[in-house]
Amino acid sequence: MSYQFYTLPQNTSGAADVPIFNTPTTLASLTDAVRSGNDIATVRANIGWQAQSGGNVIQVLFKIWRGAPVTGELVCSVQDSAESAFDYVATTDFSEVVSGLTADQPVTFVLTAETVGTGTQAKVIGPLTFTALETNSNIESYFELPNNTFGGANIPVAQTPVPVAFINVNVEPGQDVILRSTACWIATSSIFPKVDVLFKLWRGAPITGTLIASADDSADVERGAVTSFSHVDSGFTSAQTVTYVLTVEAPDPGNTANIVGALIITGFVQTLSSFFTLPQNTSDSVSIPITATGTPLAAITTEASPGLKFSLRAAVGWLVPSGSITPILFKIWRGAPNTGTLIYSTLDSGESLFDYRKVTALAHVDSGFTASGPVTYTLTAELTKPGTAADVIGPLTFTAVPES
Repeated sequence: MSYQFYTLPQNTSGAADVPIFNTPTTLASLTDAVRSGNDIATVRANIGWQAQSGGNVIQVLFKIWRGAPVTGELVCSVQDSAESAFDYVATTDFSEVVSGLTADQPVTFVLTAETVGTGTQAKVIGPLTFTALETNSNIESYFELPNNTFGGANIPVAQTPVPVAFINVNVEPGQDVILRSTACWIATSSIFPKVDVLFKLWRGAPITGTLIASADDSADVERGAVTSFSHVDSGFTSAQTVTYVLTVEAPDPGNTANIVGALIITGFVQTLSSFFTLPQNTSDSVSIPITATGTPLAAITTEASPGLKFSLRAAVGWLVPSGSITPILFKIWRGAPNTGTLIYSTLDSGESLFDYRKVTALAHVDSGFTASGPVTYTLTAELTKPGTAADVIGPLTFTAVPES
């Protein structure tokens, strides 16, 4: 396997000020010299951004290109939204598996962003993480749309759960399965006060199988969202082939939505000792108050060594029970909160009474280790606006995957 990455030098919210207009703006690029035996690359992006002017609803189209922007091949895109006057900050996370790689033929991936419509403006404020894991299709299981771009699908969602993706994963005793999913969707019914979309991840068949994770995201006047969440399935004592199914539903009567693309689920198998998930990693399984001083959500300890990199990822489901516009600042620390080193942060926002259910995905790469020894990472969340409130409701997943 080969792992390439880009992060901002200071990969935190407010560390960047990159304007986004209605023409493609290059945010990051990666070039990988494909190794023998590898035929796919999993490319992931995580961007913190802010809506600015040109109307209340600002839509941003994020794209991943194989080769140069516009003239190269568009392999994935999603459209995310924020409101310049209300919930004005967002964190967009999405991914793509690019197949058909050829050994010894370098491949370049480019991440771009553009606003939709003339006269609208947004800006990347940080974080910005862009990664490419080159591997073999026998190692990673995945499903994605044939045309995995915004507008590449039109899958209706209503109150009955709809299976939208499945994968089969071969697992050995003691191994863990790291599952990650992204779906871009738009509301098609009335958006007042909001439209919820509930994603469920099943081991086995929907309903009759085991529900192992779920995430509830919402939109109001923006009409659309990009929902990314993750889970680690563990505890296997025998060799087996496991089927995972992703279903989608709009739980509130009368509400409807469409999955419009991108849509992807990946399953990667390895022995992973450094992860945290809730015992029941589903929406509404917990209620953890977020405070203004910072609430520790999870901590994991792993073993570092010279030359090793850690792909750090988290997914947090949360809601705003009262108040108004509520921004939440998520942070990843190397070491203890406040006394350790802040290596990543991102802002996301929601509104009580309206799109008050949110799912935020985080991603960073920690590297530069010069000695061997244990390293602890801590995930925290904090309120940034006086008089607001928020609770983590699940899912809650935090992983540190070693990459060489």
